[in-house]
Amino acid sequence: SEAAVTSNRSLEMPASAPLETASYILSFGSFYAFVGFAKWLLSQPGRAGDPGVLTALARLIVEPPAKSVEEKRSERPSAKGRPSGDSFVMAALHVAFCAVGIVVSYVLWGYMQERIMTQPYATGELFRSSKFLVFANRALALLVAYAAREAQRAQGACVSHTAPLYQFSFSSVSNILSSVSQYEALRYISFPTQVLAKSCKMVPVMVMGYFVSRKTYPAAEYAIAVLLTSGVFLFKTYEVNEAPVRDTELLGVCFISAYMVCDSFTSNYQSRVFKQYSVGSITMMVYTNLFSTAFTALGLCLTWELADVSRFVSENPAILPHIFLMAVCSAIGQLFIFHTIKTYGPLVFATIQTVRQLLSIFNSFVQFGHEVVPMELLGIGIVFLALGAQIGLRYRASRRPEVRPAAAAKGGVRAAGDSGDAKDSEREDCADDDSDGSRTDAGGGASEAHQTLLRKGHQTNQQQQLL
Repeated sequence: SEAAVTSNRSLEMPASAPLETASYILSFGSFYAFVGFAKWLLSQPGRAGDPGVLTALARLIVEPPAKSVEEKRSERPSAKGRPSGDSFVMAALHVAFCAVGIVVSYVLWGYMQERIMTQPYATGELFRSSKFLVFANRALALLVAYAAREAQRAQGACVSHTAPLYQFSFSSVSNILSSVSQYEALRYISFPTQVLAKSCKMVPVMVMGYFVSRKTYPAAEYAIAVLLTSGVFLFKTYEVNEAPVRDTELLGVCFISAYMVCDSFTSNYQSRVFKQYSVGSITMMVYTNLFSTAFTALGLCLTWELADVSRFVSENPAILPHIFLMAVCSAIGQLFIFHTIKTYGPLVFATIQTVRQLLSIFNSFVQFGHEVVPMELLGIGIVFLALGAQIGLRYRASRRPEVRPAAAAKGGVRAAGDSGDAKDSEREDCADDDSDGSRTDAGGGASEAHQTLLRKGHQTNQQQQLL
């Protein structure tokens, strides 16, 4: 029957699994093949002064920028980034403005994600091109990040770096795979399950942090990780699955696990790039989104998926404002995240992020009518209790007395390394769900600015508590 055909069409992927896999292999593989060729080409004698186009392109991709990095001023937050001198009320209003911006942007983004991926449109079909959603989000984020970088440059800020261009591609690849995985997961698991599962991404972050950077974590962090996992498991045990494709939840678990692994790699790898090449957050956003836009555009063309998207949009024009709104919310939300972490540090953002996740879950319950039982609510409560405990631990760590230079000198390299690892951990866990490919490298500077303000005797106690 026509209804059965429509139902079958709604569950089909825009490209077969082998073709979809081949598109990623060709998109990523062709670039890395050129990187290898470019390195070989530049290693050949006599290529140093070659003015040819191919040699120039090879240099652009694999060699560091010609200009050395100036003293880092622009993308490190300082006390100037904080609204110092304002009254306590004005400072509180500023924090509230940041919180509302993040919450509204990402609650609406989550609603649009669930609407697009799980609800049929006029023809009875479900939109299935996760790759196109990633392309739309990254293309708009690229324009926003480029405008922000040019605004920094116009203000006299230093936006130069020493990273070869291809170094940004690795986090782009992992970011594309993590984003596609979280969209595809909604075919098999519910949106509340997805949000709760992603709140456990500190577990793969900790594992990846050990293997990539040999980081270790306090025992309390491991206890919180176990508590988070237990809460998600309890929720999922009692949940009635209402995803579009039933009885295939294992696939959803695989997709969300792939998301967490790829996302944790992104955060750890970008932390290394931040340190090694003096790259700022906005610059990271620009180049990562540039690669993501190019990779996904190539993939859409290789599989003719763009033709399927065009057909779907022509038959279901109502999806266009949904995709546009989703991309706008993601881009604007990233600006709010960058400003919040730069001004107030990762601890304030982590608190806002936890509230946002809770509101996203309950908004999904209300808007899409998911069935809720008491044990599911208990699982949600355990998850957010663990997240609250994590924020409490970070707050206590931020209130510890600052290590004086003399003590640091006695402690040697170990003291400096511990501090850096703590900042990296904050930065990794503060990454948002649909990050545009960057992790804001603002945690450390914000902490330094905080300590500076605390040392000023004329600041009020209320302002210190807010900061």
